Amino acid sequence: MGKVTIGIDIGTANISIYSDMEKMIFHEPTVLAYDTKKDKVLEIGHEAKELAEKTPGSIVVLSPLQGGIIADFDMTLRLMKKVESRVSAVTGKRFKQMDLIVSLLPGATNIERQAIGDILFSLGVKSLYFIEGSLAATMGAGLPFAKPIANVIVDIGAGKISTSLVSYGGIVTSATLRKSGDELDRDIAQLVRNKYNVLIGLETAEQVKWQLHCDTSLEEKLIEIEGRDLVTGFPITIKVPASEFQEQIDEFLKRILSVVQSTLETSPPELSGNIRASGVTLTGGGSLLEGLSDWLHNQIMVPVHMAPAPFESVALGTSMAGEHLDRLINIEKVTAR
Repeated sequence: MGKVTIGIDIGTANISIYSDMEKMIFHEPTVLAYDTKKDKVLEIGHEAKELAEKTPGSIVVLSPLQGGIIADFDMTLRLMKKVESRVSAVTGKRFKQMDLIVSLLPGATNIERQAIGDILFSLGVKSLYFIEGSLAATMGAGLPFAKPIANVIVDIGAGKISTSLVSYGGIVTSATLRKSGDELDRDIAQLVRNKYNVLIGLETAEQVKWQLHCDTSLEEKLIEIEGRDLVTGFPITIKVPASEFQEQIDEFLKRILSVVQSTLETSPPELSGNIRASGVTLTGGGSLLEGLSDWLHNQIMVPVHMAPAPFESVALGTSMAGEHLDRLINIEKVTAR
């Protein structure tokens, strides 16, 4: 493609950017701190996330993507302007001086595609490539994406769960559900509020999530949770048995299984033997929930593997796509209008 190529994965929880040298050059939360009085973005990424629920009323911490799609165009544009500045400091180039390959959710609508394109075109980009995120994740996980064999990738992000069967450089069948890790965080926070009269933020709920196991009966574990007592209004620390969250985990697991089953049930019978032999590969942050691989294996009775770098698979594969344009089916070049 001639220029430096970067792969961009704009996720609900994180924005990840890889260069074609297979080097991560940006990986930060998809969050910005915005001063409503001054109409100014103060911080992005980790710095912004640290400010959540700790700022004066005029400063709000926003997540402009929901369910894997852009929910607030203006704030996403402002966020990406700051991201571009960070990337430029590393590479010495602006986005318009590079070849951009951007991942999309499987089945993304034309409106969703246009929103992402318009944001990058607003930054001076003249053209870019869109690639299906599951195809990119397959490449980033090191699977033989270009061979006529079954590669089943399960991408569990903060805002969506998607499963695709990739063969011969393209997606044969896929399914997506726009409820995932963020929904589990909200369910955890709601349980703590309803049962213990304690208010916790979503960041605290996320920390609780990473202390859980898919089967909480395997160990008796107390989880320490800090929040605000809704009766007294005072800060409080409570200890909650991990087993209290089993119902919330089960709902999360049901969502994963439904998406995986939908893809497997629509797979061509000619590829079934491959699936039984090679199994499925997990990627995305949600795949790191403890015990998930074993649980899913017991449900679908095929091998379940973890991608080498679950958080990075999509961005890494997206950056690799420039070298394989002639071998990829689910990739499209778009230009500014």
